[in-house]
Amino acid sequence: MLCLNDMDVRSNPTVWSHDPSMMWDPITKKYYSYSTDVYRPECGLTEKIGIPVRSSQDLVHFTYEGTVLSEHAVAEGRDNGAYPPTINFWAPYVEYVHGEYRMYYSATKAFGSSESRIWLAVAKNPLGPFENRGIAADTWGTDDTYPNAIDAHIIWDKERCYLVYGSFFGGIYIKELEPSTGLPLDGNPKNLGICISKRGKDFPKDGPEGASIIFVPETGWFYLFQSYGWLGDDYDICVGRSRKVTGPYLDVSGKDLKEEGTGLFLAGSYKFRAEHPRFLENGNPWMWGGFRGPGHGVPFYDENRGQYFFVHHVRDGAEIYRRMEEDGRASYQVHHMMIRPMFFVDEWPVFGPEPYEGEIREIPTAEAPNGYWEVICFGKEYQEQYESEMVLVKDFHQYFENCIVYECRDFENEKKSIVMSGIHKSGLAYWGKFMYS
Repeated sequence: MLCLNDMDVRSNPTVWSHDPSMMWDPITKKYYSYSTDVYRPECGLTEKIGIPVRSSQDLVHFTYEGTVLSEHAVAEGRDNGAYPPTINFWAPYVEYVHGEYRMYYSATKAFGSSESRIWLAVAKNPLGPFENRGIAADTWGTDDTYPNAIDAHIIWDKERCYLVYGSFFGGIYIKELEPSTGLPLDGNPKNLGICISKRGKDFPKDGPEGASIIFVPETGWFYLFQSYGWLGDDYDICVGRSRKVTGPYLDVSGKDLKEEGTGLFLAGSYKFRAEHPRFLENGNPWMWGGFRGPGHGVPFYDENRGQYFFVHHVRDGAEIYRRMEEDGRASYQVHHMMIRPMFFVDEWPVFGPEPYEGEIREIPTAEAPNGYWEVICFGKEYQEQYESEMVLVKDFHQYFENCIVYECRDFENEKKSIVMSGIHKSGLAYWGKFMYS
């Protein structure tokens, strides 16, 4: 369960989870979330690198389980030849397939380098130890016009298996893997594959990166999720769609994501009002500042609940965690794993405005109440943080179009609430939370 103002992973397992993924294990009947290595021994995180993992039985309560790569895999993954060893490993993705657990993780020459490798490690247990099988993608020895072999995600199209990867440099790529081994179909990890998304020449933000794809049978679309922006503050989540796994992926206006399209803007830094005493009267310097930089997420379908979800990291927007980088950009230092329910409106995904904390009950839009709603609309123009506005809604159907309404737990105020998520006719995503009549 998401909890702020507690940085100890032993009491608050969702903290310090960066670039999280999620899998349901049919063998142990548990959920497992793997994430980027983080060095916080004072917060209960081991100094030993090797991909941290958290487990859960309900997607709400998690337990920190330690790291899962074997010592041999760590040593092999860190080996950069004549260059200093890789400091830590990034952005793992794990799935259970062909009777084994397969982990794809990234090792890069140095932070900010496009010279990287995506390793495949396998295990007989979701908690490891994982042993390296080989390299799935390799951009070592290339310059920053090439894609970066990081941020792996796996998508299956019937019996065919694909690796999605890439980042700020050459864009997002997809390449086919051999299903039985999980390694490149052509045997060549340096074969880049097909570009499916890249930053437009005039687009003002970094990206894209942190890509993932899901196929939704109910709509017949493949959805490509990706993040743009500075990692510490203006990070966001966008989505495009295609009828084919290899693209082309288009945004809401029909623009190709590998040309000028960026995708439907689903979430950025935001702040709802928080009136619960735990956010206001805490007796220490921490004060509610909303959330910053949601991004690098993975969609998944939970057969146990018959519900789509999206897991991503987000940063605590409290001013006490704000640091200024040398280039003048703000960076919020404490990040958490957040799980959101995901719905579909006009065959486009939308996120629930509140983190998942258990049972949700969908409500027909005809029963949505009129009155004062707290509303956040994610605009096309960059904002440092989107803050909610109080809006008097006299006719719900006239004000909110193309939306999902449901009842859930209000994170900011610790009570049950009615919320909505939708897409405006202009192509902008928006969230709403009912306050009172």
